[in-house]
Amino acid sequence: MGYKKQVFRSLAMVTQLGISVMTPIFLCISAGYYVDTHFGTKTMLFFLLIGVLAGGRLGYRMARMTFLVGEKEEQKEREESLRERAASSRYEAVSKPKRPSRVRAAAGDGHAKE
Repeated sequence: MGYKKQVFRSLAMVTQLGISVMTPIFLCISAGYYVDTHFGTKTMLFFLLIGVLAGGRLGYRMARMTFLVGEKEEQKEREESLRERAASSRYEAVSKPKRPSRVRAAAGDGHAKE
């Protein structure tokens, strides 16, 4: 179950990451185009650079947060499984003294009679 959850989380992250990176780039390109057409300047490249930097920063932050959330959930699952193991092993791990072997005692008695 944890594997499927991880796969869907990764798929959602890739989709969201792509949208989050491309949105600032397209917004900055459209802003640069608007400024170029209305004011007659050549600032499209500058706006494109700003959009790429903003998209990269946003993508990095999103990937880092998703990774941290995944690690926290994995840590909780590990702690939960350790608690379950400890609870179940409390009653199963009863120390009993070792009983003497009946086979060796019988073999020892038979050997001593000869």
